[in-house]
Amino acid sequence: MKRVLGLCFFLLAVSAIGQTRKEDGTWWDNELAFDVVWENLNESGELIICVKSLKTDNCVENLTTGFQVNIYDAQDKELWNSIWTGRKLDIKFKKNFPDAVRVEIKANKNYVINTMTGTRIYQDEPLQLDYKLTE
Repeated sequence: MKRVLGLCFFLLAVSAIGQTRKEDGTWWDNELAFDVVWENLNESGELIICVKSLKTDNCVENLTTGFQVNIYDAQDKELWNSIWTGRKLDIKFKKNFPDAVRVEIKANKNYVINTMTGTRIYQDEPLQLDYKLTE
């Protein structure tokens, strides 16, 4: 009974997100994007991001991917770049960035991973976000 309920829950979750399964067995969803949940790079060097569904406009807590973060100033000079595994989406940098005005976040691969099932969910292109910091 638990397996049947678990399978029903899984199927409902997958259909709510809008993923489609190809004939080769891979899952695809081009309605996903990075989103900045909270940032305070200027004062504390912190950034929290998520992978969100564009259909529901909500973060999907069990989706993650490896990514790179680039921080820029007003002259578009790179202040910092780093690579993250995606295990944690709340980032605390070693320092703050008082001159930062823009953050670029780009996934390393063209898929995210469902942390509950280990399933890869592919997109046509790696996720990417160009985010302007609030003043």
